[in-house]
Amino acid sequence: MKSIINLLILVSFLFVTSSFAVTYKVKRGDTLSEIAQKYNVTVEDIIEENNLKPPYVIYKGQRLKIPTDRKNYIYYKVKKGDSLEKIARKFKVSIKTIKRANGLRRNIIRVGQILRIPKKGYISYTKKSSRKSAASGNVCVIKHKVRSGENIESIAKKYHVWVKDIKRLNNLKSNYLYAGQILCIKKSSKTSSSKKHKPRMIKEKIVKTRIIRHRVRKGESLSLISKKYNVSLNSIIRYNHLKKPYRIYAGQVLKIPKKIVKIVEIDERQKTLYKPTPIKLSFLWPVDGKIINNFVNNLQQRHLGVDIKTECGVPIKAAEEGKVIFAGDSIKAFGNLIVIRHRNKYTTVYGHVGKILIKENQWVAKGQVIGQTGKLNNSNYCGLYFEVRKDTVPINPLIVIKK
Repeated sequence: MKSIINLLILVSFLFVTSSFAVTYKVKRGDTLSEIAQKYNVTVEDIIEENNLKPPYVIYKGQRLKIPTDRKNYIYYKVKKGDSLEKIARKFKVSIKTIKRANGLRRNIIRVGQILRIPKKGYISYTKKSSRKSAASGNVCVIKHKVRSGENIESIAKKYHVWVKDIKRLNNLKSNYLYAGQILCIKKSSKTSSSKKHKPRMIKEKIVKTRIIRHRVRKGESLSLISKKYNVSLNSIIRYNHLKKPYRIYAGQVLKIPKKIVKIVEIDERQKTLYKPTPIKLSFLWPVDGKIINNFVNNLQQRHLGVDIKTECGVPIKAAEEGKVIFAGDSIKAFGNLIVIRHRNKYTTVYGHVGKILIKENQWVAKGQVIGQTGKLNNSNYCGLYFEVRKDTVPINPLIVIKK
């Protein structure tokens, strides 16, 4: 009898835990949007559940936790003929509540979109808690609506507050935010205003590079100049674009990158507040066409980009703004090749270009024409080989660029 009871307890436990999350093993060709659609959840839910970092790369064999907790939300897939008003009436909630839960700015929805519908009990609980805080005098006096591209560090910097205070006021467990989310920045509370903590000051080392211009005198060498300014020989060579055998002449003006170290005292929490925030990039497809060879990176095959079939002579556009670090045909496997370095340590590669229209070290704008398509490698088709890298690691372009 005891064994039967234990078995029933175990089965009921498994049933309860399985309702909160399931584990999915990523297959070749899977994307986050396809997995989210399969389980009727949002991409943001999967990202938050698995603590994924930008650019949200997933790989074959990876195990993802899929949140299927229906405790607070109902997940609804938009059908043909649906509108926010119709869905709100169906679930007996307000349009404003649905928009807030899904970070919607307008009343526009699309067929197949997954919407989170807060359950009635969850809505009433949040309303009660807000009324309770208002009664106690702890009312939110500054509210901020999160915009696309913003993060918690940039918002903290904007209002001159600490990241941990925003997380505490809004009961956030992580730094993840979504567009349309309403954040409480400051509350009017007697208890909170009365507690003033003396900031702890720490010493911070700030290193700046100052360019000194040095005119070469007769008899001077690069080694003597580097010792004079206590600067490495390689730094002088790099800053002045010197070529082998690194000859200099009397009267030549050299740039000397001198590092200046300054010790300052700052608030301990100022590091978090003024931490530089990464700029979000949004890549464009360099050409319009059909992908005839996909990204593959495994032990059997390596094709670290995509082949896009087009007509011949089609203009190629820069996927994002950046600096051209290579433009030429010295790497035979790629024919005419263009490589552009972007912010956040991203690089884009454009191979088998028919005609190159830019030069090395040139800064190009997003969408600027950099060349024309030519013949793809070992093919009768015209088109472009396109590759995206992060920290020199190749990633599938379909992950960072919308189809």
